[in-house]
Amino acid sequence: MSWLSKVEYPTLMPARVGQGHGSEAETLMEKNMRHRAILVVLVTASVVTSVPAQQSNADATVERGSPHLQSQLVGTWRLISRVVTTEDGTVVRDPGLGAAPTGYLMYDSSGHIAVQIMKSDRPSVIDCSISTPAVSNNSRSVNGYDAYFGTYTIDEAHHTVTHHLEGALAAADVGKSLVRHFQVSADKLAIIVHTSSPQGEQIRTVNWERVH
Repeated sequence: MSWLSKVEYPTLMPARVGQGHGSEAETLMEKNMRHRAILVVLVTASVVTSVPAQQSNADATVERGSPHLQSQLVGTWRLISRVVTTEDGTVVRDPGLGAAPTGYLMYDSSGHIAVQIMKSDRPSVIDCSISTPAVSNNSRSVNGYDAYFGTYTIDEAHHTVTHHLEGALAAADVGKSLVRHFQVSADKLAIIVHTSSPQGEQIRTVNWERVH
């Protein structure tokens, strides 16, 4: 039963014959019909205006996107491999982190990230003045070590995750926003980083496996 059927309408009193109340009865009938017409207009207007609102809510849901991609990233990942190549596929030696670095990457459900990567044959003597040359869209390693933390955002349309650095081993990296393309397959995560260096455009493919 609709709420319209519950509305109480003015009761029509029948005119008494011979008492001259015909005009009053007719007036009550006219008022009653006007009340009905107004209610019909209000109901119609509420239905019409609710449709765009529902559509707007649906559009907003699409813009926000589902948490599906984020749920794929959340967890702790162990570094499997890290390969640097030029655009034509030629492998480039990375003096900063070497050919087989180790490390961990962590994403949490509240939008925070932390990563640490270390060169396997890192020298035991620490010299913090030794750092890799600055490159675009990437952090810098210092003495065979790279680390930073901050927050992350996901662009579902482009399948990218952006790391917003709040703290980093290299002070010059603080405040950077680093964009990474990524693909998740079961317990494997591939992050592809496009950078520019003094040697030209480079592609860094970093492969991780889930540990938690």
